[in-house]
Amino acid sequence: MPIGVQFMIVPQAVRLVFERPNYRSLAALSFLVLLAFYLMLLPASETGGAVGLIALPFLTAQDVILAIVMAGLLAVTLPLGVYGWRMGSGGGIVRSASGSLVALIAPLLCCSPVLPIAITAIAASLPALGAAATPLQGFIATHELEFYLAAIALMAWGLQGNAKRALYCNCETIR
Repeated sequence: MPIGVQFMIVPQAVRLVFERPNYRSLAALSFLVLLAFYLMLLPASETGGAVGLIALPFLTAQDVILAIVMAGLLAVTLPLGVYGWRMGSGGGIVRSASGSLVALIAPLLCCSPVLPIAITAIAASLPALGAAATPLQGFIATHELEFYLAAIALMAWGLQGNAKRALYCNCETIR
């Protein structure tokens, strides 16, 4: 597929899915919840691992920007994923139990917020483990921004995958 077409997949899928008010509401609610979550999680390295309202005074401009980007990406990805799932993307019935398990887990890992949220949570909450995590904590603290950028890249990849799935499911007979 040409690169120009690749760049148009997400805007086309967003237009298709967000023309429905329920999906716009899901995105708005998701954004607010995820933004609050990230705003309380990202400064955990400055709070000794404490996550919650106690972390808010330690927010930096970088934390706020990262929280907005992460919450925004996931808030758009979730409605696209729900739309694709509800419209039956994937094309075919999986008959075996193992095939069903793989079909359930694979999209959760590559095209949903599970993996990026896990990476973000691990990177931000290691200080709570104390001395046992000191070497790992030092590495993560040194490369914290890179971990967050990797999480953002995974979120963008998930958004692209869910956008493809939503467009694949765009079928007049299903609507």
